[in-house]
Amino acid sequence: MLLATLFELVLEVLRCIQGRRFYARINDLPFGLVLKTTSTMFRGTAQEGEIIRFVQRHTSIPTPRVVASTTGYSHHYLLMHKADGTVLERVWPTLEPAQRARIVAQLRSFMAQLRSIPSPHGRAVWALNGAPLRDARITGEGPVGPFANEDAFNDRLLKTTAPYVKRATLSEFRSRLRGDHPIVFTHGDIAPRNIMADGDNIVALLDWEQAGWYPAHWEMVKAMWCPPYPEAAGDLWMEVVKDMFEEDYEAEWLVERDLSERIVGPI
Repeated sequence: MLLATLFELVLEVLRCIQGRRFYARINDLPFGLVLKTTSTMFRGTAQEGEIIRFVQRHTSIPTPRVVASTTGYSHHYLLMHKADGTVLERVWPTLEPAQRARIVAQLRSFMAQLRSIPSPHGRAVWALNGAPLRDARITGEGPVGPFANEDAFNDRLLKTTAPYVKRATLSEFRSRLRGDHPIVFTHGDIAPRNIMADGDNIVALLDWEQAGWYPAHWEMVKAMWCPPYPEAAGDLWMEVVKDMFEEDYEAEWLVERDLSERIVGPI
């Protein structure tokens, strides 16, 4: 609690200096540090600092360097070194094909490393240490799960869609959802806004809050979800996402696209 109190004091000082009524979620500090806060509305979910340390122990994926993490005063706190490089979102449309290919090769390696981490939970779909998942696609806000298996995960996914479709349509969607994917460790929010790059070298993957053990196709369909680009650059990114995986998840993506369109409109 002492560390949480210190972080609260830092946030209060920043709020006063910057003249804001509310805390910012990401706060730049001196000495190249960043303090990230998350509401404990996501009660019971794994701390991002724990997830990053777990990934560092099991892979060579570049991640932010964690200084300290704790929970208190209705917040999770994560103090880390600011990642070098530039957000890929800013430069992706300007990269040459050869540079994009090198980015893709690195992402493919990172995905393979994550997916090779053995799950201690068997067929269960949940976050680190058996915690509930934080997945914006399923609930928007708040924790969800854990789930005993992929079928239970699919049932919850359909529950999100149910208010927008007829019962017969929901049954048709259910018949298209598989329940036999391998369960693999998943970042859950692979997007150019969460990738720091120095030229064509990836120097950090950011935002591990939604990570956990999910069905094997989930990383791909989440990465395909609403790419934040003009049409041409967005199409290029969607092709990159497909190239990040050895497996073909086109059928799963089409189901996800159809489900999402019922909720938020055409993707």
